[in-house]
Amino acid sequence: MRRMTAALILLGGLGALAACAATAPTASTPSPSDLAGVVGVVAIGHSGLTGAGSDSTGEAVPENSWATGTAPEVDSVYSRLVAVRPENAGQVANTAVGGTASDMLVSQAASALKTVPNPLLLIISTIDNDIQCDGTDAENVPAFGANLAEALELVTTASPETTILVVGQLGRPSMSFVQTVADKDPRVTSWWSGSGPCDLFNLEGDLVPGNFEGITAIIEGYEAEQMTVCAQFVQCHTDGGVRAAYVDALENFSNDWSHLNIQGQAAEAELIWPVVVSLLDL
Repeated sequence: MRRMTAALILLGGLGALAACAATAPTASTPSPSDLAGVVGVVAIGHSGLTGAGSDSTGEAVPENSWATGTAPEVDSVYSRLVAVRPENAGQVANTAVGGTASDMLVSQAASALKTVPNPLLLIISTIDNDIQCDGTDAENVPAFGANLAEALELVTTASPETTILVVGQLGRPSMSFVQTVADKDPRVTSWWSGSGPCDLFNLEGDLVPGNFEGITAIIEGYEAEQMTVCAQFVQCHTDGGVRAAYVDALENFSNDWSHLNIQGQAAEAELIWPVVVSLLDL
């Protein structure tokens, strides 16, 4: 995607910062392949899971991942889980890769399960790079669902006791927030201008209200498919709209406005942790 389009989806479902992020895979912590029991955390999907941009370089920074990172400042889901269930320490794998779409979930899951074969929790964050923004999204949604279903089938067959959390997009498009960003950093007006259905500004530099509505509809179409597919697997759960309700904040972004900084990663972990607590009965 163009940088403008990625940022646009980002600001309407913050996870889409993954769309144009670095493509290097996140590192994972080795663990014995014959580990007994159901322990550990696995994450698959796009760069929204890799800590990308949290050091302002745009590259993956695994230790800063809100899902599986080890940085104390982030206090990731993995770190929080270890704090209450110490037996999960060291059992973590993050095979998410920036710029990838749902068609990579199966291979990412297979790779992660080689490291942590029976994870207590598996987190999936996808959608972003499946969004086309060219009028074909309605036709693309079923393929997205099929890809997700294949990945869920693999995981539930290989590790039937794993709890799977498929998260939705982070936030929704906000004209007021985009204008606030533009006021703070005028560069974004040119970055996010164009004549397409996913452009935030038109070529004259004015916000396009209808495009915000259109982007929201696109996001929610993929999320609805995600929910339908997830419901077919007993082990699979969504976040119940928690991430959709998130409100963007300037202080959570790096200076390219397409990635979360350390504070933003910590905010994501804090946001989703109550969902994890409920799912795992912690």
